[in-house]
Amino acid sequence: MATKNAMAGRRALVSGASSGIGESFARRLARSGYDLILVARNKERLESLADELQSRHGVEVKVLAADLTKTQALRKVERAIEADEHLEMLVNNAGFGTMGRFAELDPAVEEDEIRLNVLALMRLTRAALPGMIQRRRGAVINVSSMAALQPGPTTATYSATKAYVNSFTEALHEELRGTGVQVQALCPGFTRTEFQERANIDASGLPDFAWMDPEDVVEASLAGLNGGDVVYVPGLLNRFLATTVTSIPRPVARRILGTAVRQVLR
Repeated sequence: MATKNAMAGRRALVSGASSGIGESFARRLARSGYDLILVARNKERLESLADELQSRHGVEVKVLAADLTKTQALRKVERAIEADEHLEMLVNNAGFGTMGRFAELDPAVEEDEIRLNVLALMRLTRAALPGMIQRRRGAVINVSSMAALQPGPTTATYSATKAYVNSFTEALHEELRGTGVQVQALCPGFTRTEFQERANIDASGLPDFAWMDPEDVVEASLAGLNGGDVVYVPGLLNRFLATTVTSIPRPVARRILGTAVRQVLR
């Protein structure tokens, strides 16, 4: 067991920590001296990451292998959060997307998408907030997406779940004024992770400048949190696109997107 870091006493829980943005959050927070609780389905990946972070940074890392679409597994993580008197940050990163015409998709998979992207995020946030409010410090980062900013033909469920995340987080921000607890909805664009492959999205035609590395997304998110940004879009190009999309009337935006998608799916 690695020696406890001198900054120990702060703890962060990161869901979806086995890869991508979640793994990058874990690495960045460990470097800043946070003890960690890492949550994901892949226990082997989590344990490998935990061993590395403990050895490299002298922090304590606990692994909770859990499929958050399952009620009992979700409750286990909730209980760990509620019992933790040192939890100062919750990163709700676990999530996945599907792509295709909604009427042709497996409804069981769509239900799991809602359970993970919405229900698990809501319940873990609910488990964390009372203790943070009592301690008058803490932060919750809900990983959303630029897909939250407009309707998503062929990603209907995913875009809707992320719209929930943004609305939920903004509402909490107002409820939490004066408590010392911060919340952020992080809305990345295309990021070099396993997300696209898992969602069966062919993004091979996108130019390099359209992509961000997960490490850069995390750095931007934490800087935005320090600056008090509630709905935060990382990257200059992404912010330009977000401003453009949100300035277009929604009926026009969905028509444009729907036309583009139909051309691709012919």
